[in-house]
Amino acid sequence: MSLNTRDFTQGGQVLKYMIGMFLQIMNIAAYWIFILSFLVFATWLFIKMTWEQIVHGGCYWLIKLFVIPLRKIFKEGQWNPYTFHFTKADGTTYAFTRNAAQVVSDPYFIALGEMFKTTAFWGWGIASFTFVGAIFGVTWYLGRKGRLQRENEMIGGRDLVTDVKVVNKILKKREKLSHLSLSGLHFVKYSEMQNFGLHGTVGTGKSTILNEFLSQIRANGDRAIVYDKGNNFIPLFYRQDRDVILNPLDKRCAAWNLWDECQTSSDYENFATTLIPDSGQGDPFWLLSARNLFSATARRLAKEGDRSIATLLKKLLSITLADLRAFLEGTDAANLVEGSIEKTAMTIRTVLTSYVRALRYLQGLDEAGKRPFNLRDWVATEDPEGDNSWVFVSSDGRNHNALKPLITAWLYLTMVNILGLSASRTRRIWLILDELPSLHKLPILPEFCAESRKFGGCTFIPIQNFPQLKEIYGANFAEAIWDLVNTRFFFRAPSGVVSDWVEHEIGEKRHLKFKDQYSYGIDIIRDGVQFSKDEVRESLVSYSDIQSLNDLQCYVTLPGDYPVVKLDLKRREYRSIAVDHIPRQVEEIFDPDIETSLENAESEVDNLTAKLLNKVFNTQSESNETHQDEGKPSNQEPSDEDSKTAGIQTARPQIINDPIPEMTKASSVATPVIPEHADESQMVRHRETPAFEIER
Repeated sequence: MSLNTRDFTQGGQVLKYMIGMFLQIMNIAAYWIFILSFLVFATWLFIKMTWEQIVHGGCYWLIKLFVIPLRKIFKEGQWNPYTFHFTKADGTTYAFTRNAAQVVSDPYFIALGEMFKTTAFWGWGIASFTFVGAIFGVTWYLGRKGRLQRENEMIGGRDLVTDVKVVNKILKKREKLSHLSLSGLHFVKYSEMQNFGLHGTVGTGKSTILNEFLSQIRANGDRAIVYDKGNNFIPLFYRQDRDVILNPLDKRCAAWNLWDECQTSSDYENFATTLIPDSGQGDPFWLLSARNLFSATARRLAKEGDRSIATLLKKLLSITLADLRAFLEGTDAANLVEGSIEKTAMTIRTVLTSYVRALRYLQGLDEAGKRPFNLRDWVATEDPEGDNSWVFVSSDGRNHNALKPLITAWLYLTMVNILGLSASRTRRIWLILDELPSLHKLPILPEFCAESRKFGGCTFIPIQNFPQLKEIYGANFAEAIWDLVNTRFFFRAPSGVVSDWVEHEIGEKRHLKFKDQYSYGIDIIRDGVQFSKDEVRESLVSYSDIQSLNDLQCYVTLPGDYPVVKLDLKRREYRSIAVDHIPRQVEEIFDPDIETSLENAESEVDNLTAKLLNKVFNTQSESNETHQDEGKPSNQEPSDEDSKTAGIQTARPQIINDPIPEMTKASSVATPVIPEHADESQMVRHRETPAFEIER
């Protein structure tokens, strides 16, 4: 280790200054503490003895210890008398004389001497205790004062703690301690109705929190509908013959029926809204028309008493347009399948095909002898004894995309039905939306999170990262959802962008930050220290803190002015009580006509897409040739293809190639966008075709 003279000088000067200041303070403290101790000693003497007794007793010891030994050395004056004064009981005072030998042998003086010794001994003990105690007290007080001066003073924002007892103590003092807790941390009373949220990357501990919460929900007897993507919760919490599974690919799936669920026109429209979700791009006419066609067909079947999924799919997909037109006669969807706009009707039907294919998995559920089930009755029915059933809406990675529209519709209907209940402060219906971004968009979710608390709704939204939510719902919609989540758990976020977002979500603190500065020099007058407190705003945790969280570690924010807690979770083992998935052979009950219609529809979509792509490239090629020949006269007659193009350039756009539908006066809508199958979601995504834009 090399010697750095600057470090040595700086360290020595600072140490010398600190020692000197310490000794200065201790000298001042010891001086005043000594005076205090002496006063305590004197006070004790005057409490136990009179002034006359103190003088006589003190003289006894003074003469015995000092005068007589000295007079043995110095013979002169050893018999000199001393005058003393004594006060009688009646208050009169008289004087008497005694020499040194008489004083030390007089019983009166001996008695007062012993009394003085005993009193002085106890007085000295009390004074000593006072001195030592005062030294420690002053040291503690000055040390605490200095520490408080050096501490940052909170003036706003949030605080961060690692001990859950701190928060629990505050909650208990305010009578806000909830019965719900996690790893010893209790939550704010009734905050479950203000929604919970989980945010963290894979494998960090989100399932640990969900399992513990579900255990407490079950213990409280509350109802819950659990979106279980991956069948993680069924083995731990599903009770045979009590709970319900909604998964048409599982043998245990309840006999859910569309017509039992939907009682009014708005019910059918709500179901169609989530079964056929908004695409976020393209002309909404095709999706709105497909929803209208679906709900009208389902309502007509309900009216005729033919409540069969197979019949519904045949009406929508298999029968001819003429038969469908006759079937829907008198409904608001009849004009969508008019003969004058047959190709438009074909496009609407093609769009509808890509979404309703999930319904074919429902075939055969009502033929298994199962008791009918619908979410409307489940939401409205509560067990008075507290043994309420749960609903598990499940899927697995292999079949999730095929069931996604149906799962989204079920959850949508659950939310609508909860919002239709009477207001209650005691009812609790939990909605666990694990991996929410894996679903289609739920337009009702912000409204549900905002209003369901009045009806006992409690929402738990775990996500892996916020950008996933923005991808499905859009930035503003996703922020609106997350803003309605009041109790939040933030686990590790490896990405810099996401962890920076989490840093801002956890919040900041406003405080007076302590700063000190030492000065020293050759002249002692330059030695000194200065300190001050400046107001600063700092993030409670940095994005690096979030990136470096270990598994089973998270930050918890509670609604209100409570500290943020850095929580360490403990993994708990749960006993498996059920099989996660029992496959159901749905291929055996599929209707051949419906499957053929679906295959034909897929082929038609592929053909339309191929033709549109060809048209795009051909149009771009022709556009390039036009730019090359610009300014040159042409005497060439227009070809048939040019005539078709000229037809498209009229005021009302037309579809180019058959079987792309041709827009007529009966359908004054914008150019249709052709549905395209996406492998990931099995939903129709709409793509605006550049060919139409070029030809316009």
